[in-house]
Amino acid sequence: MILKKALAVISTATLMFTGSAVSEMYASASVVTDVKDKLNNDFFDYYSTIDSLGGYSYAKIVMESPESTLEFKNITEDELKTQKINNYTGTIEAEGETYLVARKKGNILYNTTFAEIEESYNDYTFYHVFREENIPDEGFVFPLYELIQEAKHFGLVTGNLRSITLDNNNYNCNCELSALQNKDKEISCKVYSEISKRYMGYMILDGYDYYSPEYYVIYGSEMIARPNGCFTINAEEFRIPPTSSYVDSYMEKNLSRTSFYELNAKNNISIDYQVSDSIEGKYSIMYKFYLPDPEANKRISFSIAEKLSGMSAEELFKSYEKSIGIGNTLTFVQSELVKSYTSGGHEYDLYKGSYKFFGEFSSYTEDSYIAVRKDTTDSDSYGNSINVYEHMSNIEELPNDTEVYSVELSFHNCTAVGTLDFTRNDIRFVSTEAPEVITGDLNDDGRIDSFDVIIARNAIISVTDSNDAKTNEKMDLNKDGCFSVADMVLLQSFVLGKTKTFK
Repeated sequence: MILKKALAVISTATLMFTGSAVSEMYASASVVTDVKDKLNNDFFDYYSTIDSLGGYSYAKIVMESPESTLEFKNITEDELKTQKINNYTGTIEAEGETYLVARKKGNILYNTTFAEIEESYNDYTFYHVFREENIPDEGFVFPLYELIQEAKHFGLVTGNLRSITLDNNNYNCNCELSALQNKDKEISCKVYSEISKRYMGYMILDGYDYYSPEYYVIYGSEMIARPNGCFTINAEEFRIPPTSSYVDSYMEKNLSRTSFYELNAKNNISIDYQVSDSIEGKYSIMYKFYLPDPEANKRISFSIAEKLSGMSAEELFKSYEKSIGIGNTLTFVQSELVKSYTSGGHEYDLYKGSYKFFGEFSSYTEDSYIAVRKDTTDSDSYGNSINVYEHMSNIEELPNDTEVYSVELSFHNCTAVGTLDFTRNDIRFVSTEAPEVITGDLNDDGRIDSFDVIIARNAIISVTDSNDAKTNEKMDLNKDGCFSVADMVLLQSFVLGKTKTFK
């Protein structure tokens, strides 16, 4: 198509050259070259190009803003058995074909930020997998646009196209990614990551980290990560090292890759999930919230066990005992039931477990709070809408403002087998405006009147000391830190019109 446009320009220019001087012809030829170069740089007709090539077996795309180099190759199933694909990030299925996607650079650490990943880990290789007897002929064409779009799930950040190589043919261009799209054909894709293909580092999909231990998946168990925090776990055989009594496979919203979150009445964490559960044995489904250490030698943690099966709360606490290396031991001390409460229409028992860690270089104590949901013990399909702040407000040891640096959903396996399928797992960080507090409006009707005076008198008579921070603020009219007769006198004077303020 580009060649046809260039030839058309040349033909038009040739007609103009008739009867012109040679020098004018050279000048006009220069203009034609400039036009051709501009067409080549600003426009790329991908499908006309591959029609003329008859297909290709290798492609390379260079993008800018941000910079990225993408390669597309063919690989046989037999080659995959002997050739390890380093830095595998995920799989894309399109039109019956399978493509493995890998970063060219690995070693993404726990605290590597998304900004750093975008800048330093934005080069990828796409491997088209096929059987030896089905080697693609010269007519094979990669669905480049769809593969690149779907690779955004794995962290790819796209920019404008700078150059495209198809086999040995190189094309310079300066156009948008949509130049590779066939708008007359819709190609549906399936995206997932097989955690067993993770050789090192973290598997990241849609901003979530996924992990399952190598020694666990090597015996046939598998974790398949999907977009939007969803995943499937097939627990085929339970094997663990002698230093521990459990295996954790988890999805984590690692906030150290962005910024820590201040959880309070205005800034909440909301979780909506749905799961199909055919697991049998001892296990729990846990949302865990990682919190900063309150003191140098003390730690605190909070978890919500949406399901606890085959064991008691004390057995759950005890299962976390383990030895790490030489001379490093986490020991369970005791557990107790703190309280029972209702949240989101479901009943929970809040337990507190205590641990001691003795290490070669440091030691500490840990208080672990776990809220155990009571109505899912025998359920094979369940879900919930979780108000995290509402749950954590039941723990007096935690301040009203609590920093959260990670949210983890784990399958805590203590001898269980079966299948677990999370079809929904929405973790949202939501901000709400706290209702305005009107000092003196004790019944929350939006005004200060005699009804508030009656409430104040009854409070004085019954010597009521409210634990509600908002009520205290409303009742403490003279701002001396408590509610007393002096506050009631101020309120009565205000209602009678003797004063216009509480000062």
